[in-house]
Amino acid sequence: MAKSSGVSKKLLAKKDMNFFAEFTANAAKAARMLGYGVAAGVLVVFVVLAFIVAFFIRNTIIKGQIRDMENLLASEAYASLEAEYERLKEQLNEMSNYNYALTQMRKTVDEIDAAPTDLPDVIAKCIPSDSYISHYLITSSQLDLEGYTFVYFSPAEMIYLLNQKNVFTARPSIQIERAEAESSGEEYDPKTKTTTVDVINTYYKFTISGMLVSNAHINIIRYEDIADSTKVLGMVESRSVKAGDSYDIDITNFTYAGVEYKLTKIYVDDVIVDEASFAEIVANGKFTDVARKNAEVKLYYAPVTAQAAPAAQG
Repeated sequence: MAKSSGVSKKLLAKKDMNFFAEFTANAAKAARMLGYGVAAGVLVVFVVLAFIVAFFIRNTIIKGQIRDMENLLASEAYASLEAEYERLKEQLNEMSNYNYALTQMRKTVDEIDAAPTDLPDVIAKCIPSDSYISHYLITSSQLDLEGYTFVYFSPAEMIYLLNQKNVFTARPSIQIERAEAESSGEEYDPKTKTTTVDVINTYYKFTISGMLVSNAHINIIRYEDIADSTKVLGMVESRSVKAGDSYDIDITNFTYAGVEYKLTKIYVDDVIVDEASFAEIVANGKFTDVARKNAEVKLYYAPVTAQAAPAAQG
């Protein structure tokens, strides 16, 4: 019985030692974890404090910059800045209107083409030997001829020769009729007071009228497309294009007086371009047409940051 009791005490003592050793190890581990947690907390607090200090310094700097800007705007140099802006804006409008008036006068001058001075010599070289010219009139864009011929087809030959010299823009009109001997056979000259009698009674009177090869003047005007606004954007552009040739106008967005504009509509001789054609023009980035006569192309632009005014017919 005594031997059995001794064994039990040793076993119990050993179990107690193992328990205390495990408890000590766990306590040490818990102490280390607590230390790590305290260190991490201190680090987080330090980072937060650092951010707070940084934000405070940055906020102080920004407030100082705002205060400096307010002082600058309140200074004498900036006191009349808005009034100066309005004055310059009004001055720009006045100069734009004045420039528009000057370019309109220039357009009127450019549209007056001088009659070709060498045209009479060209006509003289193209007259058939069986014909003569009794009267001709040359303007800046038209030629009118009147004469007589012994051969019915000679006026057509004369037109052919003139076309070979690039005189007419298109086929001229021609009228040929037989002249009566009673009215055309005799001709009285009041200067010499003599009467000339034509002994050949069969001859023809002809008239030729045609448009001369000339230039068509294309005037391009850009307007601001804002309600109740008639502001002209920039100068009136005037182009001289040979009649019958095509021409292009760049219609891409542009900037005027610091404002970016976008095309909204086009008028040609006060007739608006239809929506389908306008969409095609915008897609191509240019307006293309043939110079048939003097024309006026109006391009309307709206600021890209503003709503364009509704298109008005006429």
